[in-house]
Amino acid sequence: MTVISRKSAGYILCLVAGLLVSAPDAAFSTDASCPPDLHLAKLVAGSDFILTGRMQIDRQQFIAEAGKPSPNWIEIPAKIDHLMKGENLTEPLIRFDPKHRPYKPSNDAVLGLSGLPTIMFLTQVDEGPRGLYFAGYTPDALRPATEQSIGEIKAEILRQVDILRLWRADTTLPHFEEVRALIAHLGHVSGAEQQRVFDQLEALGYPAVPAIIAQMDNRQPLLTHSISLVNHAKNAFEGMRHYGPDQVVDALDAILNQITGESFGSIQNGGSDREREASVAGWRVYAATLRCQK
Repeated sequence: MTVISRKSAGYILCLVAGLLVSAPDAAFSTDASCPPDLHLAKLVAGSDFILTGRMQIDRQQFIAEAGKPSPNWIEIPAKIDHLMKGENLTEPLIRFDPKHRPYKPSNDAVLGLSGLPTIMFLTQVDEGPRGLYFAGYTPDALRPATEQSIGEIKAEILRQVDILRLWRADTTLPHFEEVRALIAHLGHVSGAEQQRVFDQLEALGYPAVPAIIAQMDNRQPLLTHSISLVNHAKNAFEGMRHYGPDQVVDALDAILNQITGESFGSIQNGGSDREREASVAGWRVYAATLRCQK
């Protein structure tokens, strides 16, 4: 187990600031069947890797670091028993913040499951503070490995594979043409004019979410790498959230998060091609299950 410098820790907190808002109800029909557990479905969709294995924690070092007034990030090694989602992962090191946060596994949970068969939901960050993190901004990203839980997760992974395999953009969705027309301006306008396009997309609201998702995989570079959104998070420390998207898809991810309160990856400030593909896939799964959120 390795202790990491606090450098870049604030970056992670900024990504979380806009996520702690409640998503409104949705009522859109799709052809996808409803998952038995919506929370699990979102967690699976937002995870790059899902595995069973055992964390190998130096308990004394962990407790000593966690007890400091300003603890550093810790790298937790894990041994993989079975990789259920993702590939090319052999010896994961999980970056973990030992400070108390309600949106991640607790220190007690991590220590309590050390050395035991465990299910880990992980997300991979390729740019910024690179590494593996517990996914989904939820304590449920770490849980004991049981046959029932493993079976439920495998079934949900297969359900999502089918959704993505059969996915096609539906041009009959509400606001599809409005969204298309607005997105067509991006990459051709800059500054305040670009921000007005973002504001108009956000103003379409929840009914336009499926249409935005259907057209979000647009890799055209933005002329101005900036988007500003009103911060609706409870106890927000600033009135606006500011991001630095590189491509159209990055900005649309930020707008979708703004409207729904959901997150599938963190590309609002740009990212790798792999991160963008994963984020788009997560949003497509989300769109397919909107009718289930009643």
